[in-house]
Amino acid sequence: MRILLFLLLASYVSATVFQDCGSLGSDVTFIVEGCEVPPCLLHRGTIIPTIIEFIPSVNSDTLTNAITGNLGGIEVPWPGMDPDACHFTTCPITAGTKTHWEMPVEILAEYPEISTVVTFKLLDNSGASQSCILMPVTLV
Repeated sequence: MRILLFLLLASYVSATVFQDCGSLGSDVTFIVEGCEVPPCLLHRGTIIPTIIEFIPSVNSDTLTNAITGNLGGIEVPWPGMDPDACHFTTCPITAGTKTHWEMPVEILAEYPEISTVVTFKLLDNSGASQSCILMPVTLV
């Protein structure tokens, strides 16, 4: 029983492989529950816990979510995402201090079955990407 519990916990906290797209913060870690290696299969009609941890390069009173999907070469905002990242972490963020952002991402049943690349950005006061993550996904 202990081994099973350990394996379940280990699978939850394992970082997801991603491509960095210009993070100014350092030590960026990304976790998508149930996915270690992309493309991540995201089941429509579910909520997927996502975590980003990073060390900011600057102090910032605010943090903004900028989450998009690439559809036919065009970056389209992911519908229904709360743009205020401070709802999912403690603001202000402090340069050199680890920041933990955790947000549930709703995969609506109405979304089409599609493969795309999702970009997760956490933007500081100046609009600079403290974390920038590219991740291939398949909506099923």
